[in-house]
Amino acid sequence: MEGYWLFAFDSPHAAIQAQRLLSGCGAVVMPTLRSITASCGMSLRLRDEAIEEAKGIMRASNIDPALYRLYRVEQEGKAIDCTEVAL
Repeated sequence: MEGYWLFAFDSPHAAIQAQRLLSGCGAVVMPTLRSITASCGMSLRLRDEAIEEAKGIMRASNIDPALYRLYRVEQEGKAIDCTEVAL
């Protein structure tokens, strides 16, 4: 089973700002998964080893926490399971 972390944003401006902040963590822009319905369509994907640093950066940023959510995504074959995680 393959897993990764996903920040989903309600605002394209917040997604772009977060991309700049998280570039050093290896964040990759990707379309938001279909199972995550409330979003602007842009998400940032992160590996396990980068998530704690990324969460700290996002908490310390001036991006309104109401504009993004964090998900744990587990993928096995074509099956994808997304679980929202409290920040």
